[in-house]
Amino acid sequence: MILYTAICLIFFTGDNFAERTTGKDCASAVTFSGETATKVVELLSDNCACKKVKEDDEPQSSCTVKRPTDCGELDKSTCKSGIYKIFPDKTSGFKVFCEMKKHGGGWTVFQRRMNGKIQFYRDWDSYKQGFGNQNQEFWLGNDHLHQLTSQGKYKLRIDMEDFQNNRKYALYEKFSVGSESSGYVLDVGDYSGDAGDGMEKQNGQKFSTKDRDNDKWGKACAVVFKGGWWYNACHYSNLNGLYLKGSHKSYADGIDWKLWKGYNYSLKETIMMIRKA
Repeated sequence: MILYTAICLIFFTGDNFAERTTGKDCASAVTFSGETATKVVELLSDNCACKKVKEDDEPQSSCTVKRPTDCGELDKSTCKSGIYKIFPDKTSGFKVFCEMKKHGGGWTVFQRRMNGKIQFYRDWDSYKQGFGNQNQEFWLGNDHLHQLTSQGKYKLRIDMEDFQNNRKYALYEKFSVGSESSGYVLDVGDYSGDAGDGMEKQNGQKFSTKDRDNDKWGKACAVVFKGGWWYNACHYSNLNGLYLKGSHKSYADGIDWKLWKGYNYSLKETIMMIRKA
């Protein structure tokens, strides 16, 4: 009889994920057999969690499942792009959108603009906690960005598209966001890509919103340019600005990337995502 063993098996049914831990974190072991075992393995497999292997020519199922600290720890061969629960260091976990196919997969998405249905001109607490629909437009939250990027070295990829379906990207080999006490200060660098380095001016800056002015300008950049961002005095990029659908007469308050489309063109789509460097 084939036995299937799951050690410390925990199902997050609402989160479409399963967990197995070992060692000090393991409290018990449960052994399944027969139809029950098959169903358990199928469930784990559906959740990108379980791989069938052979040991000593004896057909068995060996689950290698743990709490992923980011999307890069999901199985790229079986996991589809979508929402998963991750567990960065010292957190109880939260949901993120994982891009599992594009650019090698394993990307944790923290910003998406695509249709203007979500208002991004928001206050400090909104950007701290995150907002929107992760299947559509959203901001993951500055606290979560700090939790993610404080557990290792991360790279940032920004994909952009205009209303003529032209696409550009910017890749940064270094990306991290500080704690709230630091003002969520940005550390970004080592650019490559074809969009131009729109984050250069934002590097080293604190985050600003319409009710929290941390920029280096005499006026409030977030109020004038209608977004929440790492404004300097003020920006080469404004990806959380107003959704203005292409060319606009107002100055630099759209979803602008200066070095590609200038200050009077608001992009159609943007995606910001990170992966361990």
